[in-house]
Amino acid sequence: MMDLAAAPARRGPFSGLVAVGATVLLLALCEIAGWPFLRHPVQDAMTRGAGVPVKIDDGFAARFFWHPRLTVGHLTIDAPLGMPVPYLLDAKEVVLQWRWSDLWRWQRGRTLRIEQLRARELTAHLMRDAQGRATWALRDAAPAAAGTDDTLAAMPRFGELWIGSGQIHVDDRLVDTRLKIVVKGGEGSVLGETAPGYEVTAVGDYRKLPVRLLARAGGALPLLMADTPGAPAAAVALHLDGEIGRASLNFDGTAAALIGAQRLDGDLRVKGPSLAAVGEPIRVTLPRSPPFDLVGHLSHDPGTWHLRADSLSIGRSRLAADMRYNTRSARPLLSGKLTGTRLALADLGPAVGTGTEPGGNAAPKPRATRVLPERRFDLPSLRAMDANIQVAIDEFDFGSEGLAPLRNLQTQVLLQAGVLQLQDLKATVAGGQVSGSTQFDGTAEPATWSTDLHMVGIDVAGWVRAVRKPPATTTASTAKDKPPQPPAGLRAERQAALHGGDRPVRAYVTGALQADVQAKGAGRSTAEILGSLEGKLNASLKDGTLSHLATELAGLDVAQALGVAVRGDESLPLRCAHFGMNIDHGVATARNAVIDSRDSTLRVDGQIDLRSESLNLRAVVKPKDFSLMSLRTPLLVTGTLADPTVSLDKKHLATRALAAVALGAVAGPAALLAFVDPGSRDGGDPCAAAVSAASAPAR
Repeated sequence: MMDLAAAPARRGPFSGLVAVGATVLLLALCEIAGWPFLRHPVQDAMTRGAGVPVKIDDGFAARFFWHPRLTVGHLTIDAPLGMPVPYLLDAKEVVLQWRWSDLWRWQRGRTLRIEQLRARELTAHLMRDAQGRATWALRDAAPAAAGTDDTLAAMPRFGELWIGSGQIHVDDRLVDTRLKIVVKGGEGSVLGETAPGYEVTAVGDYRKLPVRLLARAGGALPLLMADTPGAPAAAVALHLDGEIGRASLNFDGTAAALIGAQRLDGDLRVKGPSLAAVGEPIRVTLPRSPPFDLVGHLSHDPGTWHLRADSLSIGRSRLAADMRYNTRSARPLLSGKLTGTRLALADLGPAVGTGTEPGGNAAPKPRATRVLPERRFDLPSLRAMDANIQVAIDEFDFGSEGLAPLRNLQTQVLLQAGVLQLQDLKATVAGGQVSGSTQFDGTAEPATWSTDLHMVGIDVAGWVRAVRKPPATTTASTAKDKPPQPPAGLRAERQAALHGGDRPVRAYVTGALQADVQAKGAGRSTAEILGSLEGKLNASLKDGTLSHLATELAGLDVAQALGVAVRGDESLPLRCAHFGMNIDHGVATARNAVIDSRDSTLRVDGQIDLRSESLNLRAVVKPKDFSLMSLRTPLLVTGTLADPTVSLDKKHLATRALAAVALGAVAGPAALLAFVDPGSRDGGDPCAAAVSAASAPAR
């Protein structure tokens, strides 16, 4: 009896081992078979975990030990309820590999990480509506606030990804982006081999701007994912060719989180019809300009763009720049340096109301009778951001053959809350200096503008090319008989004139120009501001000379002019040359404008009305010498800035003509006496009056 009772006890351990062995064998057989009976339970578990219906069709096989993996012939993941897309993901011949520790972290709120995802075909709909609900935010993720990218953090992270061919439809209402992305290739290492990366085409709209891109990328999802604290999206190699908005671009570098933090670093070339076109995709306010071509380097870390433009061609301008754009401040701030060999005023025209519009279209032409720019300023651009830029330009071209360019232009451009300032403006031209400041307040209604400029020691003939005398044409036989050329520097002409020399005149007017301009105005365009201008202008010439022939012709002294023409022109030293103007409500009135030499005194009076662009100026020459044949009739400059007219004072001329007729009727040849001018050296000192007027405050 006791032997029989002990038998079951001796069989217990053996039966346990058999049960464990049977279980292990069963699990091994199931692992080898791929657990086909778990298809529906796995499908249900994925549905509960994702919070949306998941459907597994065909070719189901699972591995839960060592390297957990799921193989599915056809996988569909629905979009969250209420999202107007057919599904989130539809994939064929899918291989999904994970780690149990990653699933455990995911269940506790961490971002889901997938070790490996392979699919022969894949289609995804990544949509986010205006309330911030996203198709990729599985389970019950809270929607993002408008204008943010928080829900992008819910996108799964992938260690290895390969897609034979796929389409990704991006419809993000928060950032106004709709893209169709066709992709093939892979990223990471699959089965020990490095994936070649992706070939991608993207067509659609990015931030409401049309997009057409061809790209090669080392990865796809890092470009669509957002950075999360402690786990930034991995940067991948990126090469882009195409157009975004109105700008074409070529980028070769690395990138990540393009829809989120937008991390970029690489070489860049951008071309477009206007600088404003390149700022549109990244929400940077840049001025309108002629067509441009930029070659440089672009980088972006969250909140800060950095652009180094090694070469920037804008119209005829040749520039370089090193700029940073900080979007983390209360108002975005653009700072840096702008340098270059040449900046043409015409290339700034569209930004200040002239020139061409973006896209190369001509700006609306002013009326035929108007020349001052009437197009309204783009004030919202000034209010969209702040700026602090140091400018150093080798040559600033006014765009006129009549003016020499400024050299070594330096200034600081400050834009603060809609107020644009050029501070510490300095430049050189024709041996002299230009300095001052100017301000444009775009917050006022209407906008206001003010300037305070000073010019010292500028060689007027070196700067204003129009006053230079055309070179005389000589034959080879007479060239050897030419008198020696004057020494360099136009002061030599004055020295020669002071010592009775008769050196050939190289310029009708010479001298060192000194000028001061203080003015302010208000308006919505350049024309409106000038039409409301208030201020004063004072200009004078030091060590100046004036062409003798020009003096006599200005005074309509026929006999003297003929004499000068016969014996050759010479430079007359000027005792003084001053031109002052008071500006009141857009009307500039000449104030004691005088040019005085040993031969005559020239005075100018009258007005320039900038509101109507009309001219009403009168020039009178008072001779100091005797002349047998002189009309001595004032010159009138009338008409408009667009169509000026120079004529004689008909009343004064008619008076002399009537006198000549009367004398002729009485004594024949005595009629010529009406045109004899004895000259006068009386009338006070015009130079003293000019100095007094220059120091007087403007009314």
